[in-house]
Amino acid sequence: MRLGQYYGAGMIPYTKDPHGEIHVLLEKRADDHTWAIPGGALDDGEDYLEAAIRETLEETGIHISSAWYLTSCQLPYFSYWVYASKLGSQETPVRNYESEEIAWFCISNLPDGMNFMTKAELRSFLRKEKTCGVKN
Repeated sequence: MRLGQYYGAGMIPYTKDPHGEIHVLLEKRADDHTWAIPGGALDDGEDYLEAAIRETLEETGIHISSAWYLTSCQLPYFSYWVYASKLGSQETPVRNYESEEIAWFCISNLPDGMNFMTKAELRSFLRKEKTCGVKN
């Protein structure tokens, strides 16, 4: 059996409220019923950032104008890059067929049922946010 190659990217859209609390946008995926960040596979000719922005728009209806690189996981047949984007406000998301729910969550009160990748991505995001401050 030959494994296919997968190249993908995801986005952590977030806001910070007046009290300094971080809120992240997550979607409950229709395929595996876990909470995750918006993301998916690269289209032909697309780079990782372009894919993360496009996937966020497709899955949430939210336009991302700027983002910063957070982390990546690169294996021989798998490569996934994650970005974060600070939004000015908690825009109302519009879900598509790929998700059962989409909601904003305070980082101190995340939902049960997050997939393992999302947990790792959010831990990395919090570490970077604490050491570098919130990026624009």
